[in-house]
Amino acid sequence: MKIGVFNHGWWTSAAEALGHMPVELPVAVGNDGNPYHADLSHRIANVRAVAARFAEAPPDFLIDNGGTGLSFVTGVEGAGASLRPLHEALERPLLSHFIDPLVTAFAGLDWSVAWQSLASPNWVKMFWDKAQVHELRQFGIDNVIHVPMAAPDRKYDTTPLDPDKVRPVASFVGGQNTGFFTSGHQVPTTSLFGGTLAAGVRSDIPDALFYDIYHNIYGLGLPISQDDSAEVRAAKSRAYFDAKLFHNVNLCIKNRDRFVIYLKRALGDGFELVGRGWDTAYGLPTGTPFPTTDQYLQNFRDVAININLVNGNAETGLNMRHFEVTAAGGFLLCYQQPELAENFVIGKECDAFRNENELIEKIQYYLANPKERCAIALAGQRRTLAQHLHSHRLQSVLRMLSPQAAPVTFSETTWSQDFKTFVPKAKVILDCGANVGQMARSFRHLYESADIYSFEPVAQCFSELEKACAEIGAKPVKKAVSDHDGVTKINLTTSPECHSLLGYEASNPCEKYTWIVDEEEVDVCSLDNWCVQNNIDTESIDIIKLDIQGAELQALRGATKILKSAKMVLAEVSFVPLYKDSPLYGEVDAFMAQAGYRRAALYPSDQPQHWGDALYVKKAEV
Repeated sequence: MKIGVFNHGWWTSAAEALGHMPVELPVAVGNDGNPYHADLSHRIANVRAVAARFAEAPPDFLIDNGGTGLSFVTGVEGAGASLRPLHEALERPLLSHFIDPLVTAFAGLDWSVAWQSLASPNWVKMFWDKAQVHELRQFGIDNVIHVPMAAPDRKYDTTPLDPDKVRPVASFVGGQNTGFFTSGHQVPTTSLFGGTLAAGVRSDIPDALFYDIYHNIYGLGLPISQDDSAEVRAAKSRAYFDAKLFHNVNLCIKNRDRFVIYLKRALGDGFELVGRGWDTAYGLPTGTPFPTTDQYLQNFRDVAININLVNGNAETGLNMRHFEVTAAGGFLLCYQQPELAENFVIGKECDAFRNENELIEKIQYYLANPKERCAIALAGQRRTLAQHLHSHRLQSVLRMLSPQAAPVTFSETTWSQDFKTFVPKAKVILDCGANVGQMARSFRHLYESADIYSFEPVAQCFSELEKACAEIGAKPVKKAVSDHDGVTKINLTTSPECHSLLGYEASNPCEKYTWIVDEEEVDVCSLDNWCVQNNIDTESIDIIKLDIQGAELQALRGATKILKSAKMVLAEVSFVPLYKDSPLYGEVDAFMAQAGYRRAALYPSDQPQHWGDALYVKKAEV
């Protein structure tokens, strides 16, 4: 697949990591070289350069950051008549990942033009902050999805940190972005009330979103109606975003500036500050930004504690530095954002604070406990490299946009018939996702003398599994399986068979029947490591069964030694996106073929249009 990338390096490397071909496309820029300042004439003039590159290597779809790929074709050159977004003229979807407010991203473009363009049916708007997704959907904008930030795809140093080789300091890397409180800055009072009111409400109701405060609680503006003209919609939305701009400023102070000022005064040289603007805004001494990306990432490994503070662009989301620090292998201590627990296990893969007292206490604690600090850093790195790279985000979006139909023919035989055909006798069976022992009982019926190890991490299910295993002579293991060892959280659903390490995909067709209600902390292991830790010869394992709700490919990647000799694998496979970042059937099929297996059968589920069970047999055994 060819992916047209508008001059942003991390989407280029993400496409390459997935085996796709990136086609770099030029962006329109303003007179100052800033793409956010490109006006309509710049975006029209850019069409010729994009079209020329497109003709050389036509991409299947286009992707940008901040709407910089939005250009326009017009019937009258240089005029505003008959405007049409370029991606529509090229008949290609455009994906835009917004990390700044819309009014900032389109600062050079007339707002009515930008706002009307958002209605483009093949323009997918991706936001790293769920609050922004909420407000745009309330405004009636379609094709708005939540795509968290991530770390760039590149080679990272995965050597565990040596506590004796780091500087025993806390460090923050990032610029000061708010000019509202600098000398001589004047702000129209009409733009201050909404943000100030929201700050007051959120001090008592922390989960309140600006949109709901502005429209639903206080009615500061009229919501957009389906009967509104395009001009009225643009005017209402512009008034809203102007009011929200000062709310963004308040968030900068609340989530970022206050802690930088506090730490510099409380810790002095024990707090290293690197970034522009702190000296002019608050008189704080700062270090020079790092000249290269390698030095920037190395700094996260060279200091004991990396403080991360989100600026005012997000009410709930995480910024890129959450993922850059952990990808580099540094220890992350960050302000408690609402979406943090959705991406990391707090206290195990990073840690968080809510106020100045907690911040100082945790800095002192982790400086005094370097081994725990380094263990958390290693777990955080494993999490990010496994789930939070830009290639993971791109892959998730591709699945969402182009669900793969099931080009399959289901087998007429049953799995139990095929098991006895391909593996008449089995020494060891790994039953992963055992639930309460249903398959373990069937395995015992088929293989009377086999050693059966049943993996189930959820406490309530495991208590029932223990009873079943005692009856049939199997061995229960209270762990989830993945591609690493550690501790994580599993999502608990209304149906015990659907508990998963992964969250539900927005398009999951099963959500109407079962949904996530809670979470539970569980131990997780790779099967290869578990065998070593329990003195089990990997060559003795004949059968692996995986029914772990979307995490099957992760588990297979953690079983590469076992797959060199195992005779058979039964894995649940999805034909449509069900869980976040979970593979589809074709990806599992490709992995197993590369591992030396052929698909011998495919069995339908009770919803065969959504998922089934694939049986893979070692080619040497056929």
